[in-house]
Amino acid sequence: MNENIYNPHGKDIRFINSDYKELFRIADGGRIVVTRPMGEMYPGFQEEWIGTCKYLDDYHTEINGECYHICQFAEIQERIGSTVQPETEPEKVGNYLINARTFVGDKIFKFGHNPNAAQPYATWQSYKGNPGRNDWGHYWSDKSDARTDFFRRADAERTGKSYDHTKFYKQRQDRGEAR
Repeated sequence: MNENIYNPHGKDIRFINSDYKELFRIADGGRIVVTRPMGEMYPGFQEEWIGTCKYLDDYHTEINGECYHICQFAEIQERIGSTVQPETEPEKVGNYLINARTFVGDKIFKFGHNPNAAQPYATWQSYKGNPGRNDWGHYWSDKSDARTDFFRRADAERTGKSYDHTKFYKQRQDRGEAR
């Protein structure tokens, strides 16, 4: 009997390179950290996103709701120049699990989710020198609004322009879009 050392139920997810060389495995439901190269999205801007992975079969996984063949995922990340690693210690801010981080200069912008909160999505500003210090939390009921806030905060830091999330929220209300 071939015992699986990663997951006693046998539902571990393989991560490989495009030549099918195994890099690591995680258990069904585990998370990965994908780090995009500096400047891949914007100059001076680096992003990390966290993917929750679901075992589909030995060659397919669902990552944040999207289905991938394991080699397809490897090829995409290699083409972009991203690195992929298992998440060793999930980061939380309060009871919010961090799902994305963006680095701009000496600041880190974080996106989190807590399904049990009245406003289950949030963003914060943090600092490379003190990543545990999370300031200026913006809390949202809608995931799309929170993602927009996350990217606008980082973009404002990158461009030196001001951004007021209360104006964004008010504009949505004025158009009858607030959720």
